[in-house]
Amino acid sequence: MTQDMDLLCWHEVGIAVRTHTDPDSAFSKNVSGDPLVMESVLVGKVSPTWIVLYGAPRVDVTSNILDAHLPRMCRTFRERQRETLIDTMQTVAAERKHELAISLRDDRYELERLCMQVMTLSRKVEGDREILNMFSRAPEFIKAKATRTFVEMMRLVPSCYSHINVVEKSVLAETYPITLEHDGGSYNFEPYVVEVDLDKGKVLISGGTECNGYIHPHVTDDPNNICWGNIGHLVSRLTGELDLHGLLQLVHQFLHSYNSSDPFQKIEKWDPDWVEDEDDNDSYCSWCDDYGHDVSECDYCSWCEHCDQYDEHSEENCPNRPKDEDEDEGEEEADAELAEDTATAG
Repeated sequence: MTQDMDLLCWHEVGIAVRTHTDPDSAFSKNVSGDPLVMESVLVGKVSPTWIVLYGAPRVDVTSNILDAHLPRMCRTFRERQRETLIDTMQTVAAERKHELAISLRDDRYELERLCMQVMTLSRKVEGDREILNMFSRAPEFIKAKATRTFVEMMRLVPSCYSHINVVEKSVLAETYPITLEHDGGSYNFEPYVVEVDLDKGKVLISGGTECNGYIHPHVTDDPNNICWGNIGHLVSRLTGELDLHGLLQLVHQFLHSYNSSDPFQKIEKWDPDWVEDEDDNDSYCSWCDDYGHDVSECDYCSWCEHCDQYDEHSEENCPNRPKDEDEDEGEEEADAELAEDTATAG
């Protein structure tokens, strides 16, 4: 290359040789490098990444200079490129490992959610098909079913409900006061009103004893917001089939139950004297910035004795792990092979 700016740009990506340079120019005075002397004559400058030759040296002089310096420069440049790639890949691996772990976790949750949606939708399609077949029957069949349903439904009074009324397109059933037993304690709730909206095919629950926006451990003060758990599909099917007797029995059992592993709100909070233990608070993981476990239980990090801290690598894969003799010999052999390949290429 013969232009000054070409050298300044090229040295960042490879090895450059600059010829026909004026030794008295500002470029020659400012460019970094060691003096290059051939036969007691200053013929240029040399650095790890470039050679600057003054004037137009003879071909044999130029050839001797290149033979003397280029192989070493190529080896140095190649080793520097190797180290840069190693550092870059280690940095990328460390950054992406944590990102991918979080992404995989989130994708797994999303996959579970979608599978649940598919299963729910499949059940709904099958249920709707059965309901459609029933509703397609003759009016006499519907009338007979309604009569039978009313008789069966009224058998739940007074055993399960204090009274049941049909109001417009809804059936309203009121329970007695309910007492739930859990872990040696008794929790009393005011009567609930169960509304079955026949037109919309929905079940709504109101009443009870309100606490922090909840009227039951599995029901909020919004009558539509109910955590049915694993009976949700059965509630939907019975509602769609207008099986009021079976539906009201199921809701009655639901209101008399408590699942301590998955409530909207812990039942203990209906006890005004209850104080939550610190151990009951959701644990927090400082590594993945998530709740539900602490750092000692995290799947995405482990304690490293070499680093004396939690990290995303294990002790075996720790970059600070002392190397044994076999590994040192392996690296020395790799470096020797690299040097030999470079010398051959030069």
